[in-house]
Amino acid sequence: MTTVLLATILSMAGAAQQRDQQAAKSPFVGSWSADLSQSRLDPKMPIKGADVTISVTGNVITLANSVVMPSGETIQERETLRADGTETAATNPLTTGVVHVANWVGSHVLALITKKGNQNIALISYEVSTDGQTLTVRTSGLIEQVVIFKRREL
Repeated sequence: MTTVLLATILSMAGAAQQRDQQAAKSPFVGSWSADLSQSRLDPKMPIKGADVTISVTGNVITLANSVVMPSGETIQERETLRADGTETAATNPLTTGVVHVANWVGSHVLALITKKGNQNIALISYEVSTDGQTLTVRTSGLIEQVVIFKRREL
C-alpha cells in the first residue's frame, strides 16, 4: 500500500513538473509588438500601435495588451483565460457578460471564441511561427483583421 501511494505521489509530481516545463517552453510566452506595415486592420478598429505580453502556466493564458488609438490614447487590457475548451468569464471590466472558449490546436496555435449570450462575437486564432519570432493574430466576427506581431527582446 505504501509503495502504491508513493508511486502515485511521484507520478503526480512528475506530471506537474512536465506541465510546468511545457508551459515554460511555450512559444507564446514573451512580449510582442505589432508590425502594422505587415498587418491588415479592420477600418472599424484603426490603431496606431499595439503590444501584447503573453504568459502561459499549464492551460492558463494571460494576455496583457496595450493599444495606441489614432487619437494617441493608450488602452491597456488584461485578460486571463483557460485553454481547455471550457467557458471562462472575461476578466476585463470592459467586457462584462462576455465569455471565452479557448483551446490549443497543437503547440503553436491557440483558438479562441468570444461569446456574449448565445452570440459568437469573435473567432480569434493566435499562431506563432516555427522560428518563434512572429505571432499572427487573425480575428473574424464583429471585426475582420490580421495583426502581425514580432517578438520583442527584453
